[in-house]
Amino acid sequence: MARGRARYQRGRVVATEGGGWEIHYNVYLTDPTTGKPKRHHRSRVVGYKPKMHRADAEKILGAELAAINGGPVTRAADGTITFGNWMRNFYIPMRGANWRDATRRTNLDYLNSHVYPTLEHVALKDVSKFQVQMLLNRLAAEEYSYTVVYHVRDLIKAGLAEAVDQEVLERNVARKTVIPEIEESDKPVLPVEMYAKLLAGLDGIRDRSIFLIACFCALRPSELFGLTWGCYTSTLFTIVNTAWRGRLQRKKIKRKNRYGRTNYRLVAIPQAVRQAIDLWRARCPNPDASALMFPGMQARARKPLATPIHPDNWLRLRLYPVANRLGMAFHPTFQVLRRSFSTHGKKEAHPTEMQAQLGHSDIRTTLDIYTQISDPEVARMVNQVTNRILGLDEEVEPGSVQ
Repeated sequence: MARGRARYQRGRVVATEGGGWEIHYNVYLTDPTTGKPKRHHRSRVVGYKPKMHRADAEKILGAELAAINGGPVTRAADGTITFGNWMRNFYIPMRGANWRDATRRTNLDYLNSHVYPTLEHVALKDVSKFQVQMLLNRLAAEEYSYTVVYHVRDLIKAGLAEAVDQEVLERNVARKTVIPEIEESDKPVLPVEMYAKLLAGLDGIRDRSIFLIACFCALRPSELFGLTWGCYTSTLFTIVNTAWRGRLQRKKIKRKNRYGRTNYRLVAIPQAVRQAIDLWRARCPNPDASALMFPGMQARARKPLATPIHPDNWLRLRLYPVANRLGMAFHPTFQVLRRSFSTHGKKEAHPTEMQAQLGHSDIRTTLDIYTQISDPEVARMVNQVTNRILGLDEEVEPGSVQ
């Protein structure tokens, strides 16, 4: 009887007073004392309006019920639920609904590359603290960064914590694991004198504009190559779209602080960069508001495509050859350019100004609420940093970045 009810339950989606979507369903867990299934009610909020629609919440509910309706969920006493099965069919459908696209890709990549090869076929009840700790120790010994090891531990711990919360496990064995000491190598920073040399080595105003935006607006490559002309004003970029591996994600990106306030990420543009952008707009194939600022180009016909430039291709074909000719000891990746802007800007920038320009969201509670990227202080800061690095006067001469 219990098995039949578990197999055919439908669950339901409820709209909460706070504007959220709440899913409800039953889980049948095997009682270890009697060996019989026992019903447990489950409910949780999976998203909020208007970002999520009822149909989206129903899909999440359906994904969770798909794993449950095949029969009652056991407490893993017989080892039938493996760690990989739990993560793929239970944890990710339950918690992955609120992951951003980039977060989902990162989490799945870490699981597939680092976690599943060791723990996928281990029974969930048999995952031990020793196994998890040895996995972390091996990653550290193989010289993975602290960030990678921390992220792997966090994913395992979160998956097991959900199993404890769902009463599938009694305790979380990953909770008391520790991250081994990892010696982080010095991360490269672009020397001040290299900015002008790299800029001079690039051909054309398009590539120079990309370089200047990456250096002094400190955009992530997904933000930079997702820009349309409608995102650009005389002083600000409004980050609306992002690009991933040459594909445009037409999804409105909103920055959300811990108090629930959201707004589009706005990025101040230094005067020297604005001049380069305006020159490129006068020469670009399509300056319409909906058109990509930096569209991909057909190799032979040199016609603009409806897809953005792939960041790796631009680095490999445009910037790295210049760096190689200059004899640089490292390649100036987009991450290096963002780090360099932050490092060189310490003299002029207050931490909250730099936080706003880089798009970081977790510096301090009060500062996160009240810092606004459009503040004059931030515009002043980015202009001062740009002018000092490029050796420009306060007022940039027209045409100096052609």
